[in-house]
Amino acid sequence: MEIQPMKTSLRVFIFFTVMALSVPCSLQARELSIDQVKQNVINLYKSAMEAQPAVSAKNFKKIIDGDSEFVLLDVRSEAEFNAAHLPGALNVERGRLEWVVPDIIKKTDRAIYVYCQDGRRSGFAAERLIQMGYTNTIHISDGFEGWVTAGYYVYNIHGEFMLSTGGYYKREPMVGNISK
Repeated sequence: MEIQPMKTSLRVFIFFTVMALSVPCSLQARELSIDQVKQNVINLYKSAMEAQPAVSAKNFKKIIDGDSEFVLLDVRSEAEFNAAHLPGALNVERGRLEWVVPDIIKKTDRAIYVYCQDGRRSGFAAERLIQMGYTNTIHISDGFEGWVTAGYYVYNIHGEFMLSTGGYYKREPMVGNISK
């Protein structure tokens, strides 16, 4: 008996439909708890920190006082940078790093010191710079907080000044609830 073309098409359709519906549910993406997400971030951070050179703010002060040539990148937001920054720093926000740095740092072997508020954003930024091909990237592990805590001067458009420890934290009142 000869199979009709319409029946063959229907059989093929049924076969693939049954196969598609029988894919195990375990192959579907599962939802992670917020604790698992937080642990993933910690693991990413630890991995990034293990793979790169770092220096404390106190040791970086010695480098500034020396004759070394380097670029200092502040990867905090523009508002944070404008409020106060380390002497000679260039502001390239973390989210723009990949697009801006190749236009301003042409030598891939130039010493690049990277900092943020407390060392977390700059850790990821330094890792990215290394991945991009900047071979002499150093992370300032305690960042702006370490610099201020050590009692060093900071700068903004008004000039040089010193912040009290913790003086860089001025919290705005919370509007709404972002934890939902």
